[in-house]
Amino acid sequence: MSLPQGYLDEFAEPLGYLDFAATGPVSRRVRAALDELMGMVAAPSGGTGEIVFSRFEAATATAAAFMEVPVDRLAPIPVTSEGLFHAAFGLLGLGGNVVVPAGEFPANLYPWLRAAAAGGPAVRMIEVPDGRVTPERIREAVDADTRAVAVSLVDFQTGFRVDLDGMRHAAGDALLVVDAIQGLGAVHRGIGPADVMVAGGQKWMRAGWGSGVMALSERALDRLAPTLSGWRAVEDALETHRRAPHPALASAGRFQVGTPPIPGAFQFAAAVDVIESAGVPAIAAVIADRVAALEEVVRSAGAEVMAPWASPAERAGILCFRLPGADPAATHTHLAEAGVLSSQRGDWVRLAPHATTRPEAAGLLAAALGSG
Repeated sequence: MSLPQGYLDEFAEPLGYLDFAATGPVSRRVRAALDELMGMVAAPSGGTGEIVFSRFEAATATAAAFMEVPVDRLAPIPVTSEGLFHAAFGLLGLGGNVVVPAGEFPANLYPWLRAAAAGGPAVRMIEVPDGRVTPERIREAVDADTRAVAVSLVDFQTGFRVDLDGMRHAAGDALLVVDAIQGLGAVHRGIGPADVMVAGGQKWMRAGWGSGVMALSERALDRLAPTLSGWRAVEDALETHRRAPHPALASAGRFQVGTPPIPGAFQFAAAVDVIESAGVPAIAAVIADRVAALEEVVRSAGAEVMAPWASPAERAGILCFRLPGADPAATHTHLAEAGVLSSQRGDWVRLAPHATTRPEAAGLLAAALGSG
């Protein structure tokens, strides 16, 4: 599938950049949005504050449309962890348990562990030795006392993509909390059946560091207490002559620690505009082609591939491999010296192409592995 040239022209990462699961090089439009904001801050006028916050509200509306929620159910956040901490600490004092796969990226473990230590639901970790986080496995761990089920949309190491609809049914009445950072903007858009979906924008969204979103269902907004919220999360926040505490906002704005991440919101909205110029389905299709080509290369080199998926629907843009008898650190270093940028995750080397990865990247990888 071909992508619009205007979309492709937004990016300029090196040919061998295959590390989008770590950091996604940003578009020209994202850079321009941040430059414009910094320009206003560098030379403010009397109305700069009003202009900036008006633009912030517009950026929030753009993000809400992308997440397919009303704007009052979308909170800009600077990092994925902040949204997960809001979800975890929003359940303090309710008892019960939270179900989470033990192999989750730590960003989706520590919030629940910290909340449990502070009086929140007990953490019920489930082992998934084959990497297949399926609804059936989640359902076995859920009971009448389960307050939330927390999963990743896409696993950071295996690239396994969960069945969100199946997870919704498996969670029952519990809140379904989804860390979507490894799939949002690449293979997925919208909150879907999740109750809470959080994602930093620095990876597949290509929005840069300090950007992200927390989208909530109506019932999540009703059930989660704004435990970690601060002064901007209340009604009439600027009426500082009125003593605190003020009533919490009724909207997702109640989940703000302080001043909202204005630069990140500008960046995220610009990234959404770029993504929408091509469309997530088209982007996902190209990513699937690119990762398949890379898999063919590493298998041809005799590599073992971490492959828990049983169908294309269970797969996203991440490929982990290791060469028999080779030190993964040495493989990672050798690839970098050959111009192929990857990540090392434990005993594995992780590759993660995007839709702007050129087909020639597979040849560069093949040459690097052939010379190792």
